[in-house]
Amino acid sequence: MVRSFVLEIHGDWRGAAAAWEALGCPYEQARALANGDSEAQKAALAIFEQLGARPMADIIRQKLREAGVQTIPRGPRAATKENPFGLTNRQAEILDLLTASLTNAEIAARLHISPKTVDHHVSAILGKLDVSSREEAAELARQHPDF
Repeated sequence: MVRSFVLEIHGDWRGAAAAWEALGCPYEQARALANGDSEAQKAALAIFEQLGARPMADIIRQKLREAGVQTIPRGPRAATKENPFGLTNRQAEILDLLTASLTNAEIAARLHISPKTVDHHVSAILGKLDVSSREEAAELARQHPDF
């Protein structure tokens, strides 16, 4: 941990962010990334949003605006904020299909998207639900029909 602080003090935001990530400290990782270029700041913004650190996300958005960055992620939509698990509408739809034990290929065919896109959504769902398998996600969804 001391190494992470030393890297930050010496202005090595990339090294500090990597060190914080290795330690499993996403907030500190994002804080280090916030000292970087616009792409690093956008990565920091995504982490802060995922953590629900709204004040820091707002600070990063303002910093990006002041730097003249044109494409700034706007954060979660109202529907995502209203979802008890923080899922997007598409993620909720895919989670519903996971409860039916469909494969990625079957979900992709049903939704007219690629299996790789389904895979990305499934990964995001697992992360947001803090579970390690599709089966755990499906079981959690069955226990909480209001997802």
